[in-house]
Amino acid sequence: MRPWIALLPVLLTLGSGCQRLPGDEDDGADGGPGPMTNATTLIPPSTDGNDEDAADATGNGMAACDPVTQSNCEMDEKCTALVTGGAVTYACVADPGGLNPSSPCTPSHEDGIDGCSAGYACLADEAENGLCAPLCESSTDCAQGVCIPAPESAIPYCADDCSPFGSVCPSPLACRRNDDRFSCRFVGIDDIGGVGSPCVQTDDGGCASGLVCLPGALVPDCASDNCCVSVCDLSEADPCVAPSTCNPVIEGPAPGFEDIGACFVPA
Repeated sequence: MRPWIALLPVLLTLGSGCQRLPGDEDDGADGGPGPMTNATTLIPPSTDGNDEDAADATGNGMAACDPVTQSNCEMDEKCTALVTGGAVTYACVADPGGLNPSSPCTPSHEDGIDGCSAGYACLADEAENGLCAPLCESSTDCAQGVCIPAPESAIPYCADDCSPFGSVCPSPLACRRNDDRFSCRFVGIDDIGGVGSPCVQTDDGGCASGLVCLPGALVPDCASDNCCVSVCDLSEADPCVAPSTCNPVIEGPAPGFEDIGACFVPA
């Protein structure tokens, strides 16, 4: 008999001691990996202003889940926006729901649990008047309108197109000039000025709805660098008080906004 044949029973016995049988589980006690699950672990934004962990979890430095498609979250969760250290990130949070789109709400940017349905977050104006607004990452995510940051949180939301001549935006939004169009936007506490009131041209700050901020040199009797003036419809009879006339107020207007003007004296 060959010597290795005599050792065969011993070798088989030793080998069986190392064999992993079906159903065996490694509890990780030896420092190895524990049982695997199909759960996705999302690292929440840090609370000390350091968002490196959040960036690692997202893979792109922005989102650990998709707020538009609502992917990567469990059935009882929603993907929503969180604000930590001034940075906007996205993560899966508990979804108690209960509020419809555009419903009044109370912002909860630290944990994202605000009662708004999946795909929406509670955003607010300076006075903390909130509503459930649709989240977006680009304007292509919006059914109509454009994706812009909310002023108080910088969380991007879909701002619907509107007309300054009669559109009704859900409170606390108002129809305001927005680059090449008018959109339903949040207004500031000081956005209450009437015709001739001083203002800042950025976001028509200081002007009430239905007014825009223009350089004082174009506005008769304006005593400031900039003053609020009324908007007007270029397709209708000129309603402006002379010497002002109704002139285009949007440079390169988006389709549907070509007829929006304002009352001023052209330079």
